[in-house]
Amino acid sequence: MATQSLFDTETRVVKSNRLVQSKMNWTKLEHRVVAMLIAQLEKDDEEFEEQQVYIKDIANLSGRNGKSLYNQAEEICQKLLDQKIHVRTYTDDGRRRYKGYNCLSTCEYVEGSGYIEAKFNDDMQPFLLQLKRRFTQYNLQCFMQLGSQHSMRIYELLKMREGIKYLRLKIEELREVLSCEHSYERFADFKRWVLERAREELREKTDIYFNYQVERAGQTPVRVNFVIKKNKPGDEREDVNGSKADEKTLIQSDQNDEKGSIGVEEQAASDEGEKPTFNVFAMVLDEMTQEELDSCSEAEIREAVSSARRKVDSNHPDDGAANKALKAYRDALQNVRG
Repeated sequence: MATQSLFDTETRVVKSNRLVQSKMNWTKLEHRVVAMLIAQLEKDDEEFEEQQVYIKDIANLSGRNGKSLYNQAEEICQKLLDQKIHVRTYTDDGRRRYKGYNCLSTCEYVEGSGYIEAKFNDDMQPFLLQLKRRFTQYNLQCFMQLGSQHSMRIYELLKMREGIKYLRLKIEELREVLSCEHSYERFADFKRWVLERAREELREKTDIYFNYQVERAGQTPVRVNFVIKKNKPGDEREDVNGSKADEKTLIQSDQNDEKGSIGVEEQAASDEGEKPTFNVFAMVLDEMTQEELDSCSEAEIREAVSSARRKVDSNHPDDGAANKALKAYRDALQNVRG
């Protein structure tokens, strides 16, 4: 049995963006075990080997009771072998494509050994091995400390876009990625138990935090706009319970911070339905394909959006203005790349 943990405060989890965006209806314990397996992979690995995750490491990193985990070890193995990853992409002609994967090929626990031994399915190689671009990395310890599977998934999604500092998702897309299609049916409940809980947990336990606004069509929520910020130790600018500043003020402050670097010009719309002005940056990110977005560097996006803003003169979003802005952005991106 190992006497020293394989993990420290600098241990990273690295996975492809496509895996981050996939749907996986897992418990937080299952997420933790798989994250610890991924964290042991080396960047130059060409194939999967059998790996070990020690129960004591799961307990220490997550703050769980080790004794109860030993009692659950066999059940954890059984459930992990049944867990799947659901990936949705698009064909070249725009049709939706679905493909499902079993995450692990084997998973074993021997009573008294103190560890779970598992091996990734070979089909997972494109998502975990030899990653050169379009990947996300984050701190294992931050991830392990989160107390909700929804907070874990939101943390991954936001780390994927940390460099851009902005993530915009349709409500139905966010629900699907979080496996919340049939729970928290009232948006007020989804906001309270998923979004607000994640906002509080990330602020307290991880290296980033976020503010967000909800876009509405009439009274119907249609999108969530996340503004991603680095979590600086000792920074008390935000009170997640709302006692120091309300959400609208915080979002406006974050967007003002972005004006100099990315050129976001939107006034924050409150959940009560205040209409935002035309946001070129948000529209560009929303309209780009995932492949386009993944292929751009942060610097390219910043420069191209800044150039596109100067060619668009409208505070009232409509199809014409949106198309004009997107074309201006793509033209500017070509110029940026020479």
